[in-house]
Amino acid sequence: MEDPIGGHPTRAEQLDILVSAADAVLQPGDALLDLGCGTGYLAHLLFRRRDDVAFVGLDRKGESLQAARDRFGDRARFVEGDLGDIGAIDVAGGPFKVIATALTFHDLDDGAKRSVIAWAAERLAPGGVFLLYDRLRLTAPSTFRLQQAVWDRIEKIHGRPMRTAASFADYEADLSPSNRPARLDDYSRWFTELGLEHQILHLHGNVALIAAAKGETTP
Repeated sequence: MEDPIGGHPTRAEQLDILVSAADAVLQPGDALLDLGCGTGYLAHLLFRRRDDVAFVGLDRKGESLQAARDRFGDRARFVEGDLGDIGAIDVAGGPFKVIATALTFHDLDDGAKRSVIAWAAERLAPGGVFLLYDRLRLTAPSTFRLQQAVWDRIEKIHGRPMRTAASFADYEADLSPSNRPARLDDYSRWFTELGLEHQILHLHGNVALIAAAKGETTP
């Protein structure tokens, strides 16, 4: 299966790292829940490694879910729901050892981001992990030229740009309701408030893979 999004020069590496992290946690019979699963590319990557775990995908686009059902049949389960209205979603089959999301959170406003993290924390099994892969919002105009240099290097090495903007003002002007990455400080605060220990597993450019773990015991 080809990555239906592609384009991002380091996406393949970071998704492989995400699946490697999930693989390290999942035991036979455990389930992974993918928030914003699209046509099931993360399921494809997981099933290449494991045939003893379950997969549940959630997405708001019915056509993407139908493509995923056609591809995976009974091997995976797919549920339609909008992360922007997370309280209306009922996903059976938990608790989940791993809940993951890949390049979906920047589509949500900050209130929705925190609500989804809280929803996921409630549905994680003790000792489970939430794997968040998304862009981080840049906040320091004085270091933006350094970020541009990193983006330029990535393009030279990989032959494709990660992102570009002529200035910090242009970068901020490009932010929109469908492109609003959160700051690292925001994620750290939300995870801490919800009792999840967290750590950046991989960072390239300003695209991060963050792991947040639930304690082995629940209150």
